[in-house]
Amino acid sequence: MIYEQVVEEEMAIMEAELDEPSKALSRHETQVPLSSLMHPPLMVEMGKSTQEATDLMIANDVGAVLVVSDRVLKGIFGERDVLLKILNKPVGDLTQIPVDRFMKENPQTSHVDDTLDSAILHMARGGYRHIPIVDDQNRPVGLVSIRHIISHLVEHFPQEVLTLPPKPIREAMKAREGA
Repeated sequence: MIYEQVVEEEMAIMEAELDEPSKALSRHETQVPLSSLMHPPLMVEMGKSTQEATDLMIANDVGAVLVVSDRVLKGIFGERDVLLKILNKPVGDLTQIPVDRFMKENPQTSHVDDTLDSAILHMARGGYRHIPIVDDQNRPVGLVSIRHIISHLVEHFPQEVLTLPPKPIREAMKAREGA
């Protein structure tokens, strides 16, 4: 009985917190240049095998490689391409199929002077997890991933991110579960 009372009180507090306005990042906090978030890009030349591109991603623990021709960006090949276009499909021998077949051509790009808010906007609108950073000749100079953005936010706002209370979003979560 006491346990149920404590749970009810906690639920009431959490529901009240749901009604509070959420904190917003200030303009200053979202105007971070992408040059401070980007990492060196991994690149493969057009015509290289899909297996080589996949092996490169695995070996470097990254979610995407940029596909280039003479250092100019032509496409991006990522883990979702593997999952959605290759796995459980009769595509053939990946050592013989060029990565060009599965890459996303002409991906959304940004420049080093673009800001965090623009990258977040591109990612949200396009459903992207990676944004290539290119120079004026469309040559890759970096890559920003959603992982880089989340790491940046946690690093700069640890109190806000790491101390968030749990917020149930379904009625079913109020019911006790488990053994």
